[in-house]
Amino acid sequence: MAATVYLGQWPKKTIAIIAALILVQCSSLNIHVPPDEEKALATDGTISRYHALLNTPFTHPLNAHGYIIGIEKSPRAKIGFQGDSADFMRLRAPFAATAQMHPRDLAQQRSSFDAALDDPKVMFVSHILRYGGTSEPANASVQLIHSAYSNTAFGPFRDTDISASYEAGWAALDRMEDLVIKDIRAARAAGRPYTHLLLASMGWNNDQFEAIARYNAVLQHSRRAAQKRGAQFNPLVIGLTWPSVWGGTSVVDLANRAAHIGSYTTKARDADEIGYGIANHILNASLPRIEAQTGLPLVLLGHSMGARILTRAYYSAALLKSPEKRSGPGPTVISLQAAFSANRFLPEYELVPPVRWILSGEGGPYQNHSTPDGRMVMTWSAHDTANPIARFATGARHVGGKAGARRIDAKPELTRIFEPAKIADRNGVAKLDGACQSASHSGKVLYLDATGIIAAHGDIANPAVGELVWKLVDCLGP
Repeated sequence: MAATVYLGQWPKKTIAIIAALILVQCSSLNIHVPPDEEKALATDGTISRYHALLNTPFTHPLNAHGYIIGIEKSPRAKIGFQGDSADFMRLRAPFAATAQMHPRDLAQQRSSFDAALDDPKVMFVSHILRYGGTSEPANASVQLIHSAYSNTAFGPFRDTDISASYEAGWAALDRMEDLVIKDIRAARAAGRPYTHLLLASMGWNNDQFEAIARYNAVLQHSRRAAQKRGAQFNPLVIGLTWPSVWGGTSVVDLANRAAHIGSYTTKARDADEIGYGIANHILNASLPRIEAQTGLPLVLLGHSMGARILTRAYYSAALLKSPEKRSGPGPTVISLQAAFSANRFLPEYELVPPVRWILSGEGGPYQNHSTPDGRMVMTWSAHDTANPIARFATGARHVGGKAGARRIDAKPELTRIFEPAKIADRNGVAKLDGACQSASHSGKVLYLDATGIIAAHGDIANPAVGELVWKLVDCLGP
């Protein structure tokens, strides 16, 4: 029988030492984001989880060299955003960039653009963390590159006043671009060169710690899969975290469950807002310059609404006022269980009545699927039953589930641009060469039935998915 030790049985000196250690630990917790600044930015309460890494950066390290870009959401006036809707210093409206489209599609795309960016709050880059130096392990050092807050676990730090946080975030992205180029060159000089650039985003109902854990799992499994084949997958990672949750974290609490479901429309628009703006700039202005100076190929990896963010950015270069033309090949775009409608690829689609009398459609923003000149792949699984309400409320058939697969299979306009393939089981991951080659040569979107390896919408951290990611990087890459 195990013995039970009570505090009263311990020597008084031991108790005093323990109490002193507790006090030291508690005093160390005073180094955190000031509550008054969280309230000033309206990032306090449960949504403070989206800058939690500023308080405890070493509890959830990124298992890779690279950067985490923390995106948060704040009332426009509080952070110095100029204007009432979109950031037209950096963006142009979609109707000005897509003049060859059908008038119905133009109207819907304009409405969708306005809905995503006409919000009393606006997304901004509140902090950037850099993981790993030129020679040490990635989790051995974490450096704060940018913070909208004056105090963190890194000590006193802030680029500018809260009232100028919006523009400070953009300036920080410019500084990060220079640092990324220096990191790549330093790693090459140190004899451990990076093999790829990886821009990644996780989706709905993921806080910072959950996003980091998912990045780590996919990277670990994909690196191992590469090593088994005598190859190397050592990307420099640029990972996004964004405010994707309403309410608390408990899935048992009915109020939180209702908040999660009720947040779908808002979070879908938030994902599109990031795709139009911040992610668009990173992907289509900053990264092309990095690619040109370093020669590294680019991979996009998104899950759920994270795939929505990255594909929205992938198809939105024309919306930037100052896009950068790529000198090399386009990126390899991997969308795992994407949370956007198959109708995004369909020209002249209208929502069914009476829904279209209330809501505007999206206008087929991905219909010119080969325009960005990259290679795109999406997975779907019959086990993915995430949020079926979206289908009945708006007609959206998410490409990550059975409804999206059926939609694509039933429409000749879609079957012409999709290259279907099936992964029967984990062993089937290695049998994609023909499908990859066909999709690459024809410019089609590779559409993988991953029912055999993905057991639920969120089941992307298993070894088979990591193996799949590496296989796709290998067979679709330049």
